[in-house]
Amino acid sequence: MMPEWLYEVIDLIASLIRLVGMAVFGLGIGWLALDLLRKAQAWQLQIAVYLGFVGLAIAMAYYLPWGALGMFTIGAGLAILMWGMPKKKKEEKDSD
Repeated sequence: MMPEWLYEVIDLIASLIRLVGMAVFGLGIGWLALDLLRKAQAWQLQIAVYLGFVGLAIAMAYYLPWGALGMFTIGAGLAILMWGMPKKKKEEKDSD
């Protein structure tokens, strides 16, 4: 029989792994949604990708604990900030 404190430690480690996993999942889903939105030729596909992303977020809000949902949201938000923002063009330096 294992001591009670060991169950608590295992539960804490499992919760931390779940939170990190949801952040990585949010990052991946955010990147995938942005990539599909950019490469879509037809507006119907863009609407389908958007509704799928929103539907996933709504389903997660209903079924997941708040901490896991927050980490998913942070991951998706980071994906939008990292890959969704327009890239700045590098200015050529004049070496006169």
